[in-house]
Amino acid sequence: MNSKLKSFEPRKSQASEIDLVLHNLMNIQGVSAAAIVDNDGLVTHIHRKSEINTDAIGASVQVVFGAASRAAQHVGHHLTNMVICENAEGYILSTPIEAGFMLALVTEREALLGRVRFELKETIPVLKKLFANYLLQ
Repeated sequence: MNSKLKSFEPRKSQASEIDLVLHNLMNIQGVSAAAIVDNDGLVTHIHRKSEINTDAIGASVQVVFGAASRAAQHVGHHLTNMVICENAEGYILSTPIEAGFMLALVTEREALLGRVRFELKETIPVLKKLFANYLLQ
């Protein structure tokens, strides 16, 4: 029987690799959640230390990143690489990955922002490669 359906195994493997990357980000001191958000603001993957409203984080990451990108364009900065939202309880960092997907990290107030930012920047090329392969499947 010749089926045009592709095996789920490659996608399952890549999804596991994405989950492993998020798990590793959770080991950074002060990180309380790591999520992948799609273009529609839906969380596709998440690791968290406590309960968090995934619908709210997904939608707000897309809205805030979009607003920051438009603001940057108004002042002549054409490409937004990362948005850092400082709050009373901590930070939310978001950065684009590939094809409308974003990586978002939620931190506690005592997180070392420089270290979190560094690890986020180091992780993006890994996720870009995974997502490029994931989207081709």
